[in-house]
Amino acid sequence: MNRVLVILLLFSLPAQAQKQGRALIDSLVAELPRAANDTVKGRLYRVIADESFFISVDQALKYSRLGLQHTTSMNWPRGIGVFNTYIGRAYSEKGNYDSCRYYLLKAIAIYKQLNDTWNLSGTTNNLGVAEQNIRSNYPAATRYYFEGLTYAEATDDPYLISLCLDNISEIYRIQKNFPKALQFGQRALALRQRQRNPDINARRELAASLTSMAALYTQMKNWPQARQYGFRALAMHQQVDNTDGLAKTYGNLSVAMEQDYRQKIAYARKAKQLWDDMNPHHLDAVRNLANLGIAYLDLVRSDTLQKSPVQPTSRSARLRLAEQYLTEAIRLSADKGEVGDQAHFRGNLAELQAMTGNYEGAYKNFRAYQAVQDSLYSQEAKNKIAGLEGKREVELRDKQLQINQLTIDGQKRQQLALLACVGLLLIIGGLLYWQSRTRKRTNTTLLHLNQELDEANQVKTRFFAILSHDLRSPIANLINFLHLQRTSPDLLTPELATRHEQKITEAAEGLLDTMESMLLWSKSQMQQFKPTVRMVPVETLFDYLQRFFAGVTQVPLSFETSDGLQVATDEDYLRTILQNLTSNAIKALQNQPDARIQWQARREEGRVVLIIRDNGPGLSETELQALYSSDVAISGKTGLGLHLIRDLARSINCKISVESEQGVGSGTEFRLVFA
Repeated sequence: MNRVLVILLLFSLPAQAQKQGRALIDSLVAELPRAANDTVKGRLYRVIADESFFISVDQALKYSRLGLQHTTSMNWPRGIGVFNTYIGRAYSEKGNYDSCRYYLLKAIAIYKQLNDTWNLSGTTNNLGVAEQNIRSNYPAATRYYFEGLTYAEATDDPYLISLCLDNISEIYRIQKNFPKALQFGQRALALRQRQRNPDINARRELAASLTSMAALYTQMKNWPQARQYGFRALAMHQQVDNTDGLAKTYGNLSVAMEQDYRQKIAYARKAKQLWDDMNPHHLDAVRNLANLGIAYLDLVRSDTLQKSPVQPTSRSARLRLAEQYLTEAIRLSADKGEVGDQAHFRGNLAELQAMTGNYEGAYKNFRAYQAVQDSLYSQEAKNKIAGLEGKREVELRDKQLQINQLTIDGQKRQQLALLACVGLLLIIGGLLYWQSRTRKRTNTTLLHLNQELDEANQVKTRFFAILSHDLRSPIANLINFLHLQRTSPDLLTPELATRHEQKITEAAEGLLDTMESMLLWSKSQMQQFKPTVRMVPVETLFDYLQRFFAGVTQVPLSFETSDGLQVATDEDYLRTILQNLTSNAIKALQNQPDARIQWQARREEGRVVLIIRDNGPGLSETELQALYSSDVAISGKTGLGLHLIRDLARSINCKISVESEQGVGSGTEFRLVFA
């Protein structure tokens, strides 16, 4: 029960939604004169022609021609293609192969230009129907059906796919390859049954699938299944007012009734009545006519059925009816150019003619039957059909392999992209970690620098406080003496003036000494000034001290060193340290009757050690703290000297230690150790 495609255009008729069949056609024909524009009118022609196929092929052909004229005047390519398809379909059902093929190929050419895959699938399928029904060229029909299926699968339209599957099932049914026929038929039925809220066209197609399954089970002689599907199809065709479907289903049920010849002939007569009104040249109409003749022939050739009460009851009348129906079916098949069913009809007619004594006619019809059977159902034809399916399966596998390869390539690209993303994230994470570590180190450095800056500010504050104290007294004495000398020179005796001048001179010299020390200490506090380390002979240092303190007679200085002893240091820094230590010792021994100062240089455990000893009163614990801590506030020149000694010694990597006890004659010892 091959199916042609109902070509669809975008079109809706809400006012006619509840109508179908003849009522819908009449209402749409009435709408034609009132069509709002040419496009609406063209779509009205399309629906009228489409619905007419289920009632009258001649009427469908009429409105298809009108639709073609209208869309051609509009120069509407898709509409022209649709109506060419409809005209080809009408000629297919009328058995005119040449006209059918001409219009269908014109439609296919238009659809290819428009890249209209949907309509290409349907029209190619219809061309397969013409090859099958008119020419019985099953390999060609199969090729067109599979081509249509390829287009249908490209659109992913269940309606198109199920239609092509249904027709492929029909080919395998004709070839008696029932497993394959069932496979494709059940796939088509399943697709149609999955449609939710089906419209009238979807219900028509579902009913058509049920009819196809009924025909298949009929040929398999599975009569219960054939009747089950047939009655289901009959009910659905009646719901949608599908005369074409009703005629086909009655024909199937006629064959499926087995030995119930009363029902068999009744169903066949109902089908004949419907076909006579709609399209007596339809292939299924011709088959039903032949089956009706065969039913009457069975009533004669079966001894049991000869006594059946089915009218007519006489043997001659039954044979006459059988010959009449078979002869008419053969004539209609010959007019259509169909050879497959015609051969089957000739085989039954040959048997009937033999029964009536027309042996010449029986011989000719049997020879014709045998020749067609050999050509239609030969192994070569079956191999061609199997080859077409095999070719399609190979193409599908190749396509699937291509899809799989594309999927694999896509997965590879996705994996590479993911790896790149992971790598980028790792790089970003590494950069963030490096930035965090760098920031942490920078913050630590800044904190350390801030601490050093704070310490430097504290030192400078103490330095200016001490400087103010140490400079105030000698400068104030100098100013007072100058004022006194200028305003009241008579008040000063020569001896008193000389004593004042000596004191002021000593104060000025001390001030100068203090200023030189402060300048050198300030230099040590500036980062851009660095000690210049070189080998300095100890004897040179001691000679400098002797020359510097040559004017000091109240305190004897002694120096002791090994010959050739040298120390690696900055000479200016070390001279200042030695000068300050010596000056502090001299000041501490000013009122000491047996005062003495001793400098000693020697090597201890590979290190150069410079030692200064005095026998003065010693230093207090508070005074010694200035040598070790920068937080101790000390006033006076001695305090400044200890600060100076501490900072300069640190700059030249000199370690200073002191031993001192308070008390007259206890003395103090400073040790300077160089690496």
